[in-house]
Amino acid sequence: MKKLKTTVFVTLCMSLFLLNSCQSDSGDDSKAEASIGDYWPTAVGNQWVMNQDGSDITMKIISAESIKGDTYFKFNQFAGATNEISGTATPSIKKVGGDYYLKMDDIVYNYEGFSAKITGYEYIFFKDYLEANKTWTGNFTQETTINMPNVPSVKMTVNYTGTILEKGATATVNGVTYKDVIKFKLLQQAKVDGGSSNSVEVQYWVAKDVGVIKMTSGSIVSSLKTYVVKK
Repeated sequence: MKKLKTTVFVTLCMSLFLLNSCQSDSGDDSKAEASIGDYWPTAVGNQWVMNQDGSDITMKIISAESIKGDTYFKFNQFAGATNEISGTATPSIKKVGGDYYLKMDDIVYNYEGFSAKITGYEYIFFKDYLEANKTWTGNFTQETTINMPNVPSVKMTVNYTGTILEKGATATVNGVTYKDVIKFKLLQQAKVDGGSSNSVEVQYWVAKDVGVIKMTSGSIVSSLKTYVVKK
C-alpha cells in the first residue's frame, strides 16, 4: 500500500508539473525584438478574474521588485490542484522588448503527510512580434525532491515549442468582444531521466492592452470574466 501511495504521489507531482510549467527560455537562441503592443499590462493593482468550470480565480499584481536591473511584477497567487494533491507557488512577470517572461518560485506539494518540492524556473511566455506560423523553441530541466524514505530525487527534461497561430484577430469571450488578439499554442514534451515521457499542449488568446482572455488545454477551458487594468 505504501508503495502504491508513493507511486501515485510521484505521478501526480509529475502531472501537475506539466500543467504548471510551460516553457523555458534556455535553449532559445533568438533575440528579443521591439514589442508591437502591450499584451499583458503590468502595473501594481492590475487583476484578471478567470472562470474555469464555474469557479472564479483572481490573479492580481501585488508588488514590483528589481532583480539584476529587471523589473518583475509579482502576482498574489498561482495554484494547481486535484482532489488528491495541491500545491502553490508565486509567479512574477517581466517584459523585455516583445518577449514576455514568467518567473516561478519553487513549487511545494503536500499529500497525506508527505511533501515534494519542484525547483523554480523562468521562461518566455510568448513573443508578440512574431508573425503567424512562426515558432520559438527551448528546453530546461527540473528536479523534484520528495520527503519519503528511500525515494530518490526525480529529474525531468522538458522540450517545448511555441507557435503563433493567428494575429490581429477578434474574439468574443463571455459576451465581451476583444480586438487585436494574438492566438498561440505551447507544446511541452517532458521526459523523466530513465523513465517515462509525457506531453501537454495549451492554447492562449491574449488581447492588446488587456492580457490573457482565454486558455484551453484538452477539455479544460479558462476564460476571462472581468479585469482591472491601469492605463
